[in-house]
Amino acid sequence: MSVRANLRRYFVATRPFALFSSASLALTGGVIAMRFYAGLTPASIGITLIAVVGLSLFLAAENVFDDYVDTAKGVDVPGAPRTVYSPHGLYSLGMSVEELRNYSLALLGAGSALVVATAVAFDRPLLPLFLLMGLPLIFLYPVPKGFKHTGTGEIDVFLMGVLMVVGTAYAVSGVVSLREVVLSLPPTIITTSVLLADNMRDYEWDRAHGVRTLPVKVGMRTASAIYAALVIASLVTPVIILWPWGLLSLAVTPLAVYSILIVVGARRVPLGMAVRFRFYAVMALTVAYLVALSLPFRA
Repeated sequence: MSVRANLRRYFVATRPFALFSSASLALTGGVIAMRFYAGLTPASIGITLIAVVGLSLFLAAENVFDDYVDTAKGVDVPGAPRTVYSPHGLYSLGMSVEELRNYSLALLGAGSALVVATAVAFDRPLLPLFLLMGLPLIFLYPVPKGFKHTGTGEIDVFLMGVLMVVGTAYAVSGVVSLREVVLSLPPTIITTSVLLADNMRDYEWDRAHGVRTLPVKVGMRTASAIYAALVIASLVTPVIILWPWGLLSLAVTPLAVYSILIVVGARRVPLGMAVRFRFYAVMALTVAYLVALSLPFRA
């Protein structure tokens, strides 16, 4: 296999489509820091871009580790949703179980090295603490009795989202406050809804194979209500915390409502189209929120 083909194989194994969430969270943190503390400077832009790369490495490590654990434990087998809906490291890309494990650790090492280098280069002594808080959220998600198997995966994603935004804002500005936590809520909530939608998609398989995700524990009707509530909250929260520019988020309402109808099963469309609509809704809301954050307002 050529070097180019091998690099492509490793890139696809990270689920690059999913890395948009880590990039959007890093950009949110960077924009918050630049808007309130650091200003728009080459250094603040550069650190934000470093955070985009670093957080993408961590999410990629989690995605590959998830494949490794689920494959080793027999959850991911031919025909499982994870092997059908997107390329799987083992079944689609020809990687061994050991290769998945080592690749995940390599991605984690690269991300950790970037955190340490940033902490030293820009005098951000708390960055390693953010790393230590984030590691359990990454590696306790797929393991037996971890977040995924106890119906608390959405809580894991929510906490990680807040940590990513606040950590990036700190890396850019050197400041940690409650403001960053509050301003992290809209993108974190919509990111959490993405995981819930995926778990709803996999409901039948997970229930049959003893994977106790949130939809399996509470049932699809309740999960549908939670999903709708999360999406609506991600539209309304910016209006509350970023008045008046947060009203921009409401422009995404038609797309978001259609996404809700698809996920809860009120509207039947092919899976590929459903995934695209969810992605478009998340992307549109993220862009609207970043624009609102960039505009002058009284906080």
